[in-house]
Amino acid sequence: MERELELVKDGAMTIEEAIRFAGVGRSFLYEAMARGELAYVKIGAARRIPRRALEEWLARHLVAGRQARTERGA
Repeated sequence: MERELELVKDGAMTIEEAIRFAGVGRSFLYEAMARGELAYVKIGAARRIPRRALEEWLARHLVAGRQARTERGA
């Protein structure tokens, strides 16, 4: 329960807000939630994504340094 409280501590975003914040498409976001990669809150039919959960999800996909240069072909 402590981990869950930490995730929602900074509030939650609507799907539209999360799409703009993360710069990803709606389908991509829903697929990440369906795969269990991205935590969300479900209230009735509405889903909200905790800001901290979205930030952590983005950080897990961060590519930096040598790997980024390799992927760019440099």
